[in-house]
Amino acid sequence: MKTNRSAELYAKSSEVLALGVSSGFRATVTDPPLFFDRAEGPYYYDVDGNKLLDYTLAWGPLILGSNHPHLNKAVTATLSKSYTLGAQHEGEIALAEKIVSIVPGADQVIFSSTGSEAVQTAIRLSRAKTERNAIIKFEGHYHGWMNNILVNYRPDLEASGPIESLNVLGGTGGQPQEEYAHTRALPWNRLDLLESELKKGDVAGVIMEPLNANSGSIEPVEGFLQGAVDACAKHGTVSIFDEVITGFRLALGGAREYYGVIPDLSIYAKALAGGFSLAALAGKREAFDPLREGKTMHGGTYNGATVTMAAGLATLEVLSESTAIYENMNAHGHAIRETFLSEANAAGIPLSASGAGTVFNIHPGLQTAPKDYRDYASVDLTSYDAFRQQMMDSGIQLLPDGRWYVGATHGQAELDLTRQAIKTHIGKLKG
Repeated sequence: MKTNRSAELYAKSSEVLALGVSSGFRATVTDPPLFFDRAEGPYYYDVDGNKLLDYTLAWGPLILGSNHPHLNKAVTATLSKSYTLGAQHEGEIALAEKIVSIVPGADQVIFSSTGSEAVQTAIRLSRAKTERNAIIKFEGHYHGWMNNILVNYRPDLEASGPIESLNVLGGTGGQPQEEYAHTRALPWNRLDLLESELKKGDVAGVIMEPLNANSGSIEPVEGFLQGAVDACAKHGTVSIFDEVITGFRLALGGAREYYGVIPDLSIYAKALAGGFSLAALAGKREAFDPLREGKTMHGGTYNGATVTMAAGLATLEVLSESTAIYENMNAHGHAIRETFLSEANAAGIPLSASGAGTVFNIHPGLQTAPKDYRDYASVDLTSYDAFRQQMMDSGIQLLPDGRWYVGATHGQAELDLTRQAIKTHIGKLKG
């Protein structure tokens, strides 16, 4: 695959962009990082003339693909009226009404620009409501890059210590320990350890990815999510689902609908606005009482911006048009998973898969799906990277950690191309 022009642009961008890219996660996806000219439906077109069938969906947001006519029409119509107002408008009401009509158990929402911001609001609300400080998160789960919550995300396992008593580890340089002094880490899927920690009576909130999409699409074991929410309620702790990835993706109503479990608060972003920067926090009316009572605050210059409200409403309008949209996305993803499993089995390659149809992970080197981050840490990503490069040469773009995103514009032609490429390159996963 030709990458000469991308290499030239990467060298040029490195002179003026500190990393040569705008997010550190992108720097090592390909060598060189690819530069793109445009995107259409499920396809990306790079500056070297390569057409790539895309299963990255821009790391999740492009659930409707690119250049979607309904989304384009809504955004274009809004642009002629305003970009953002820093004031109130009917678009905020329309999108909020749409969200609460879709999300089970949600009465109200507040808007932010990014998932990281919405996470911070959820933490602040839980502390203001409970008058406690401690926050529990789970090993391998990602809740944004802020200092108080970026702990034990893909940590060094030796430094983390025994699974029953994890050391809390910062995730990057420039992150003072005192800034995450009130954050505790527990292993995923261990309800017994969660209940033991909650009994201390000092935990304000428990935050979790209901499906740990950021570290292997690790599924909750039977009863864990409901058990966690019930335990939080028992001990006066706020339960928080981080649905930045899973929201409007696992199902129209996200993880609440998919798993049938209703936490106190849920955080949405990525798929919410189809590629525009928008996040929302949804929950019962009483979850937002600390704001109305003046116990804490929520602000943001771009909160409720007219263009992003229009994008969010248009995206949810499309996704709610027919149940066939989610049926087709899930069928597409499960067909890819089954192709991996059957071809790997025939080739004698240990491999498993986990997640849903619309977001899932492939795990070369693991015969059974991971139950927590420590299982996922054993995945053979070296062989997967070799496989991914061959898929790229066949015109299919994938993320580097084994994660796949499926969107509404992935159809039968794309499935046929993908399944054939998997069959052709499965041998690269032998390690």
